[in-house]
Amino acid sequence: MTGKLLVALAIVTLSASAASAAHHRHHHAVNANAATSASPPPMGWMGGTNSGDHGMYLQNLHDSGYNPKNDRDANGNVAAQ
Repeated sequence: MTGKLLVALAIVTLSASAASAAHHRHHHAVNANAATSASPPPMGWMGGTNSGDHGMYLQNLHDSGYNPKNDRDANGNVAAQ
């Protein structure tokens, strides 16, 4: 009886491990810029964003009539548009 139990346990363990290995995929991060040399930025590129950009973005949303209070309904769910 003990031998059959050990064999059954071994079969279950191996099949579970094989199924797990079949679904496991390795994703390696690749640095796309690692092999390229430094080059000047494209024409018209002004650089990164700054704190003024965020303020201007919010002001533009407000000026266009966007109201964040309309994003959710009375139950707290995302409102359908």
